Amino acid sequence: MAPGFSGVLLFYLLPFAETVRRSFFQSGSGAFAGTANYRAVLHNAAFLRAVRNTVAYAAAGVPLLMTVSLFLALLVRGLAARRKLVSALLAPMAVPAAVMVLVLRILADEHGLWNGMFAAVSERITGLPVFTGADYLHSDLALAVVTGSFLWKNTGYMMILWLAGLAGLPKEVDEAAVVDGAGRWQRWHYVTRPQLAGSFFTIGMLSVLQIFKSYREIWMVAGSYPQENIYFLQHLLQNWYLKLEFDQMAALTVLLSATLLVLCLILQKRLEPDL
Repeated sequence: MAPGFSGVLLFYLLPFAETVRRSFFQSGSGAFAGTANYRAVLHNAAFLRAVRNTVAYAAAGVPLLMTVSLFLALLVRGLAARRKLVSALLAPMAVPAAVMVLVLRILADEHGLWNGMFAAVSERITGLPVFTGADYLHSDLALAVVTGSFLWKNTGYMMILWLAGLAGLPKEVDEAAVVDGAGRWQRWHYVTRPQLAGSFFTIGMLSVLQIFKSYREIWMVAGSYPQENIYFLQHLLQNWYLKLEFDQMAALTVLLSATLLVLCLILQKRLEPDL
């Protein structure tokens, strides 16, 4: 275990310890600042907006991703053509970020595919094409567009994890429930779901982490100052980095790490009650 732990210590633990230390000092003068950096972060208007948007993004994206991927896993579990369907759903993960950005622009741009489809439908219904001219990534629907792209990219991977969890369940228990007269919903609620507690926790945490990793595509498609509904914590960190505000960056990193740790413990307690 020594080589692996040495890498974790060198590349993760020591840098994070240095980040914690810097969060209590001013970046310019190096003077001790106490909790001033944390107070500055917590009273920053951009920080409050980024927190609201990030929480909204996670609250919408994580449950949807887990639900949709679990439903698809249950749906394809017994299909003969499962491999082909799984391969098709995994394809978005192989799409480079630049290609995904191009697809989003083709779909959601002012002269994109969605507006063209709406104009064609309106022409068929009313006889006149109605061109909305909406730029969805710079409108109030930006968060919905970003959440949809998040689901499209990650559903296949999470479905594979659900299938792995389902494959590890003993069939004898489910067969015994069928013999006892349990219906499909009863078997799911009383037999399958409790045995998937470990998968719920693992996939839930991975979904949260994927939320934070999806920043790259959002930044590439909308820039450092996107529409206000998709201005996330990663945008704030990026902009503070460009302004050399390393003390506030360090404080925000510590706060974010502590929040993720607490969230992980809560999810573990709720989804794995026996641990």
